[in-house]
Amino acid sequence: MNQTPPDPIHQQSPSPSSPPSSGNIPLGFRDFFPYPQFRKNQERVIGQLTEAMALGKNSILIATNGTGKTIMALSAALPIALHDKKRKIIFCSRTFTQNARVIQETKTITQHFAKNNVSQMIGALSLRGRNEMCPHKTIQRLQLPPSESMSVCSTLRKNKKCPYFNHLMKKRKKTYFVDQLKSLSSFPLDAQDLLDFAEQDDVCPYFLSKFLMENEDIIVCNYMWIFDPIIRKNFLETIGCELSDCIIIMDECHNLPEMANNINSYRITPYSIRQALKDLEVARATFRLLNFVKNCRDLLGGIKNRVEEEIKLDASRFLQKILQKNKLSSMQELQDVLADLREYGEAINQEKIDQGQTPRDFIAPLVKFFSKFIETLDDPAYFPCVTAKNSRNGKTIALELKCLSPRFITDPIFTESFATLSLSGTLHPITYTQLLGLNDTGKTLKIIKMEPPFPEKNVKVLITKHLSTRGASRTVSMYRDILVALKPVLQNTPKNVGVFCASYEVVEGLWNNGFEKLAKMCKKKAFREQKGNSASDNDILVEQYKNCINHQKFDGGVLLGVCGGRNSEGEDFPGDYMNAVVIVGIPFQRPTPSGNAKIQYYDRLFPGKGRDFGYIVPALQRSNQACGRPIRKMDDKGLIILMDFRFKHYRTFLSEWVRKYMKLIPFNTQLLESEVRSFFAPK
Repeated sequence: MNQTPPDPIHQQSPSPSSPPSSGNIPLGFRDFFPYPQFRKNQERVIGQLTEAMALGKNSILIATNGTGKTIMALSAALPIALHDKKRKIIFCSRTFTQNARVIQETKTITQHFAKNNVSQMIGALSLRGRNEMCPHKTIQRLQLPPSESMSVCSTLRKNKKCPYFNHLMKKRKKTYFVDQLKSLSSFPLDAQDLLDFAEQDDVCPYFLSKFLMENEDIIVCNYMWIFDPIIRKNFLETIGCELSDCIIIMDECHNLPEMANNINSYRITPYSIRQALKDLEVARATFRLLNFVKNCRDLLGGIKNRVEEEIKLDASRFLQKILQKNKLSSMQELQDVLADLREYGEAINQEKIDQGQTPRDFIAPLVKFFSKFIETLDDPAYFPCVTAKNSRNGKTIALELKCLSPRFITDPIFTESFATLSLSGTLHPITYTQLLGLNDTGKTLKIIKMEPPFPEKNVKVLITKHLSTRGASRTVSMYRDILVALKPVLQNTPKNVGVFCASYEVVEGLWNNGFEKLAKMCKKKAFREQKGNSASDNDILVEQYKNCINHQKFDGGVLLGVCGGRNSEGEDFPGDYMNAVVIVGIPFQRPTPSGNAKIQYYDRLFPGKGRDFGYIVPALQRSNQACGRPIRKMDDKGLIILMDFRFKHYRTFLSEWVRKYMKLIPFNTQLLESEVRSFFAPK
């Protein structure tokens, strides 16, 4: 470490009930805790986290809902960050709701300071992506991937065709506007606050956020801002920091391995190949380049009818076909073709810019895919395959290169950052540390577990015998048995119920066998998640479901969804918004060649653990997340029913708090009714 860290553990600071002295800059973590008193174990855990961060360690905090993970993380990190103004707290989360929670807790800290006449300011900013923040109609209409949106935005700015950016650049020179920016960066600012400010001044909110970032103490953002190598490079340049200056906090970190693999995976489709071919034809590219792209199109088209869901691609044979089709004698000649394609793509894009057109680069993804394909030809950490799915326009396929090792993406964060903190209530710590190599970073690893804080009378977990959604069990008879078991739950739960299934196939099976009719019979209004629903459609669905707690006609609502979906992981349902949650089946991924390859790859790295790490743990984490939807605050009361007898066999992979309250019962509607009634009966 370059500088001596503060000593926040032994700092003589007052308890939360005794405010810090007026005019002094508070350094102890207790000064940043804004509530009248600590909950059970909070003070101890915050102290441990602060010490770990001050010493530059990687930390993991496993704590369920209701423990206050966000405020604990902020209280621990702020005294370290504010000791050196160059240091930044980067708080990564998955959803806008989670981002808003971080900003709200930071506002609570600043209000605590203001109330007690403490002069310490905290700048915090919540970021969204360009597509979410940009008001320009072109960006809104196209909704491109981030890299392509960046290119379109760059063109609009270069051609002076973005009035919002132009207006921002003019205003930036005004003294009053500079003062406004300084003021904005001194307080916690949610993304919506920033959007509202930008709309009032008719300026670009995305670039306004970039102007503010350098002066912020806390930046709240999506994982991609810091884990995608290209985005991270631009991001760190914007805030004027190196990774070594940053304290990285990762909320819901159990998603990190899968997310990292997705960042480092590549795919091309017949559509993108056709568009690349059109660009080359318009540009009158050489026959060799045109022929190469045509042959790629034809090869992929020839495979289409042989793919149902996913097939493994023999990488060497596929490249040999590419060489033969294009009359290339060596891999070097293929790389020369790719280099020429790259140059043509850059020239075509520049020509579009010069002509004032909106550039969309279809050639670069093609080049990137084949370059990576060649580079990883003999690397077992990458799995080449062809995938297929059915859409409204018929069957579509893609050529994919799936990464199986998250460490390619995560290693720089855990080795180069000043300190990191991984937060989760459902994390399986052995899997996480092994997959991400946290014992090989050169840093000390600190793992902290918090005991479940809920009173026993507030939580009940039941596992039903007999019921299961295993593939062979998915019959009309089994769906009807599940509906029979659901009836006493719906009838005897005071308000809203959530039912999260192993897959959309199970959702459809229940719906088609009378779910809506059963809900109506139990005086509940039924809502169903549908595959492919947009975020805005889902927001409307959730709002209607939540409003059912005050419905005149129904005694609440019942939301039928899928484990691993938006509502089973990213939404909060405190209080009556979800009194009970039912998990129907274990959400194991369907066996696929890439899934089997991942298990084999992990087995090679961690003998005997491949199936656990690649198959069982991800499924049970999705179940754990769904279990936690009704329990969001200390006084929430939640009934959790696991309708699959296999949960008993996999109980060691369930969260500690779920195991603590677990009870196995027979598939008996009278007994189930008695359990539900007794739980919700006034005490």
